[in-house]
Amino acid sequence: MKILHAGNTANVGYQTTKQLRKNGIESELLLESSGMNNLTNIDPDLKNEYPNWVFFFNKKKHFWKMKIITTMRDKKYDLIHTYGELPIFAYFSGKPFVVQALGSDFREKAISNSLIGLLLRRAYKKAKIILFSMPDHIPIYQKLGLKNGIFLPLIVNSNFFKPLNLERTEYTDELVVLHATNLEWRLKRNDILIKGFAEFVKTNPQSLLIIIDRGVDSEKTKQLVNSLGLAKKVKYIKGPLNSTEMRHYYNTADIVADAFNFPAISGTTNESLCCEKPVIAYYPTKEFEEVYPEQPPILNASTDSEVKQQLEMLVDVKKRIEIGKKGRDWILKYNNPDLYSNKLKIIYQSVLNGDKIEQIRENLRQVTPLKKIN
Repeated sequence: MKILHAGNTANVGYQTTKQLRKNGIESELLLESSGMNNLTNIDPDLKNEYPNWVFFFNKKKHFWKMKIITTMRDKKYDLIHTYGELPIFAYFSGKPFVVQALGSDFREKAISNSLIGLLLRRAYKKAKIILFSMPDHIPIYQKLGLKNGIFLPLIVNSNFFKPLNLERTEYTDELVVLHATNLEWRLKRNDILIKGFAEFVKTNPQSLLIIIDRGVDSEKTKQLVNSLGLAKKVKYIKGPLNSTEMRHYYNTADIVADAFNFPAISGTTNESLCCEKPVIAYYPTKEFEEVYPEQPPILNASTDSEVKQQLEMLVDVKKRIEIGKKGRDWILKYNNPDLYSNKLKIIYQSVLNGDKIEQIRENLRQVTPLKKIN
């Protein structure tokens, strides 16, 4: 079988296609040309050449929509795996297709009253399978009245993001907290972290908050830092950073602080767990309990006082090491790249065999450690 991956939301399309090819599943990727630079940022193996299995469409050119559909209709592809808004095009391709819901495409666009929302909902209903990457997607799935869903945790490159024994010459005497999350208060509530850190540093002055400086609320963030008298306790690193740079900062930090309003585990959290770093973030425990046999070892916080409490607990280096090791163990158990690839292979083959959704779920239960997959 040969699979076309269409779209690259959060670079999941590229990572998935590369992993599937590594595991012997013929796969190619179609993505927007504006995402070309992203590939070199996430894959240090790429130089100035793109793999021959990656193809691009350009939204600035005429008939770009027709190019997508024409590519999807190519006889060499048996199945299409779509991301973002690309399910709409697969809907008109005449080919069997799978949808992977990742973020705002599902949380916002699919439930909107817009034309895109209407077309996405139609595409979801026609899709053979909808793959949900986050537990908080399930209530939306139920609200839309969909019946073809399977829970599939996101792929995480645990072979690349791993613990490294790096020397920390610059921050030898400080407790380093890394905040690599996009600075967008509406979604991430970065202000909660800064306020919590401001309280924490009063009794733990040998601490430093490193902020990757990127996002619409960059200036707003700096104003808050200054207003709280934190200027000497915060260091800004101009972002965005590529994957190699991110791995370096994960490994030089003592603690990673992610988002405090976003109802899911982000790529930043997953990568930090891979590097055996304790993570402070908000995630919905009830939704995770429904699909995982065990909660991720993330230190939950949604207020500045909770952030302060979790930071105080992590002053203990033994506690940081213990939680960090549990984090990588959890990732390898549930987000292992080879397991992820194997599950997709089962899904693809089951769809092409004409199996019903109940049978596909049963096929997956033979290999997945998840508590529930639908």
